[in-house]
Parts: sequence; structure tokens; C-alpha cells
Amino acid sequence: MPEPNYTLKLVFRKRYPTAFSIERLFEQLSPEFVRKGLRVQQLELPVYNNTLPNVRQNLAWAGAQEQSSSEQQSIWHVTGDVNSVVFNLSGPTVITIHDCNPLLRYAKWHPRYWFYRWLIFEWPIRRASAVTVISEKTRQELLELTSCDPNKLRVIPNFVDPAFTHHPADFRAEYPTILQIGVKKNKNIARLAEALHGLPCRLEIVGQPDPTDLQVLDDFGIDAHWATGLSDEEVRQRYVDCDLLVFVSTYEGFGLPILEAQMTGRAVVTSDLSPHREVAGEDGAVLVDPYDPTDIRRGITQIIQDKTYRQNLIQRGRANADNYHIGSIANQYLALYSSLL
Repeated sequence: MPEPNYTLKLVFRKRYPTAFSIERLFEQLSPEFVRKGLRVQQLELPVYNNTLPNVRQNLAWAGAQEQSSSEQQSIWHVTGDVNSVVFNLSGPTVITIHDCNPLLRYAKWHPRYWFYRWLIFEWPIRRASAVTVISEKTRQELLELTSCDPNKLRVIPNFVDPAFTHHPADFRAEYPTILQIGVKKNKNIARLAEALHGLPCRLEIVGQPDPTDLQVLDDFGIDAHWATGLSDEEVRQRYVDCDLLVFVSTYEGFGLPILEAQMTGRAVVTSDLSPHREVAGEDGAVLVDPYDPTDIRRGITQIIQDKTYRQNLIQRGRANADNYHIGSIANQYLALYSSLL
């Protein structure tokens, strides 16, 4: 691939104290871009993009950035959640859509639905030169929920953080530690608790469950432990310390914990839904019905009780995770950028 002769301007939302996955994704890609000869500039919006006055303020900021740009050639990439700023950017523009949750969260009579529908999805998609999505699931949802031109869409998946490395460990079948990443409603903690009822194990949760889920965990007698505010290193250590990951969420834009567990060398139980099954790879995880606690339990006990099956699952999972190397994902973005010039 020839060395690029333009500047990539990555536009980030104003940072939230508890949500940072989008920023982490592209901050890690930036050094890969630089190593491949690309000039990269990171820009952060001044305010949250969640009200009409804030949208106007961010648009004014974007226009000022555009006017102050001295590079002869640049590509603007709006990295997520703040797509409306493309209205005040000229030249090639890319927006990334991670999921369509805002269009599913609100009923059509709700004003927030129309705010997101037009200012974050419909109009920015029409304005942008290209739109990337992180999974085939998100691409299909965009086509179903909006009037997006399918020719504008490009699926470029997330990558596994290079800090995740292989850590083989003996499996503690008598009392395994099960890792649960995330605590939002879609993470399905209540059904997981029901599935684990009476099963000797420790449930390690990253995040603080809400009072309802904590009560359910207590009602089913689960040996549950949770922690919030963990550093990246502490989260990675949770993967190392566990025996298996159970990721039976009912909705995801991608499902990165599946790959993180596979890279670490841990067996995975996940939802037989899209994008979970695509991310997990062929036979890379036990697929279960996330709405059926009995089936969730079936998947967990299969891993605990069958050593040969578990070892084969870990081996296939590790091979799958290798497909999501950061260098490969960076090359996919670079190919897209080059196609726009």
C-alpha cells in the first residue's frame, strides 16, 4: 500500500467519565496509522452532542476547525455518536456507527427518537462520503431502520487490544470463576443468575449491577462479586483470573469481550444471536439462547464438565481472535480513506 499523502482528522465526542470505548478504539489505531505514514490529528468536541443547542455549538466548532485547517488535503473521520458535525465539514468525510441502539430505545412518538433519527443517522449518513459499521448486524439494522444507501456502508470490525495476551491456566472445574462484563439491562444478569442457581461457582462482574439485579443474584444464592472503576490493566487481569467468560447479552453492536476472552485463552459462552456468533467464529464459543436460563446453564456446564471439548473450544477461539489484529483493521481503514481521494 503506497504511503498516504493526506492528514486524517479524527473527531471524538466530548469524553464521558464512564464511557470511553470509542475513544480507546481510535486512539489505539492512531499509532498504527502513523506507522504506515499517515499524519493524524485528534480533535474533541467542546460539549456533549445530546441537545439541539449543543449540536449547534458543536457545529460552530466544526466550522471553525474546517476554516483553520492549513493542510492541502485531509480526511475527516467522525468516530462515533456525534455524526451531525459532518454538516460543517467539507471534503471527504467518514462517519462510524457502532450500533443503532438510540433508534431501538425510544418509541417513534418520543422526541428523542426523531432527534437521533435525523441528526445522528439519516442526515449525517446522506452528507458523509462513507459510513463504516463495526459488524454485519449493525449494517443490517441501519438498512432496516433508515433510508441509508447500502453502497455507502463498509463493515470494518473492531480489533483486539494488543495488550490482551495468551495466559494459559488450569481450569478449576470444582468451583470455576465465571466472568461477566457489563451491567446494563442488555447484559442479561438476571437470567444468568437463574442459570447459575445451585451451580458451585464464583461470578465476577465488571461493573456495578443495579439494585434489582443485585437482589436477583442474592435470591438465587449466587457467590457474586463486582467491581467498578477498574483500570484497563485491572480489567485484563479479570480475564486472566477467570475460568470462562459468559457473555449472554441480548443486544450488542459488536461483542468485543468475546475476542478478549479468546485471546486470553478462556472458553466462552455467548448468545446465539448476531453479531455474537459471527464475532465468536466457527465453533469458537458455546452458543446459547440468551432468553432461556436452562440453555445458558447447559452451555456453562458443558464447558465445566467436558475437558476435551473445553480445550478444543479454547484452541479454536484463540485462532479466531488472531483474525482481529490491529494492523489488519488499520489497513482496512487506510484502504477506505484512499478510495475517497
